[in-house]
Amino acid sequence: MPVVALTSAHASGVTVAALAMALSGPRPSLLAEADPKGGSVRTGYGMGQWGGEVGLWHLAQADREGALAEAFEAHLRRLDEGGSRLWLPGLTDPLQAAALAQTWEPLGLLLQAMDQHAGYDVVVDAGRAVIEPGGVHPSLSPRPLLHRADLVVLVVRTTLTSVAQSLPVARALQGELEERGTGADALRLLLVQEGSVPAAEIHRRLQIPVVGTLPWEEKTARLLTHGATTRQKPGSMALLKRAREAARAVGVDASTRRLRMQLPAPAVSSPVVASVVQRLTAPRQEVRLGG
Repeated sequence: MPVVALTSAHASGVTVAALAMALSGPRPSLLAEADPKGGSVRTGYGMGQWGGEVGLWHLAQADREGALAEAFEAHLRRLDEGGSRLWLPGLTDPLQAAALAQTWEPLGLLLQAMDQHAGYDVVVDAGRAVIEPGGVHPSLSPRPLLHRADLVVLVVRTTLTSVAQSLPVARALQGELEERGTGADALRLLLVQEGSVPAAEIHRRLQIPVVGTLPWEEKTARLLTHGATTRQKPGSMALLKRAREAARAVGVDASTRRLRMQLPAPAVSSPVVASVVQRLTAPRQEVRLGG
């Protein structure tokens, strides 16, 4: 089970890719909307069912009160009817991001516990990577979540412009992960087929492994970003089928890397966290496409 963080150099479709992987992966999943600029799932795919009364910002206050684990559980919402797909709603205002400066790290530990002990594939929507001299910006990106991820996936469109814009960000991310994460080799590429640049050429230019490719499917992308009153069958959506393949490949890749590096499973930090993890533990079975 991996924790994978998706990010990009520019507007490359991180939220669509993260939501597609969370909805279609072969195992129970948890989508954490961690973009400091704000989340869009509640007003898009969620169609306004939940407002600012739930979500990431409330976890900052709970963390200061020593109740982060309980708040984390209370603010999770379902993405599917069966409860195999969970969602932690994001911020509603970019100004809220500063309050999370001290909460990203303990939240990262909780997400690892959901992966290692509760059986969820964790997908983090980290938004656009904001780079400053020396690495990733400490408050305009959820930096500790990138450090703790098994893999960090840079979403790149198959256009020359996207590849060019992604190159300096990729190098900054590699430096950040080498210095503060689990190593520069934790970086991967997820391609969105908007243009005609082949995957092999993008790999040659960026020198980073490609873990999957998503089709440019505007109808499904719009459903994920804007929602719909009637749901399509997930099996009919090429985007979700390819996202499932990518999620499966990421899981194998992350597990292989974890074994190779002999990375230990993080210990559960307290009895309270253990109780939360136990209540949220997912069935050990494959989940059908769409949950």
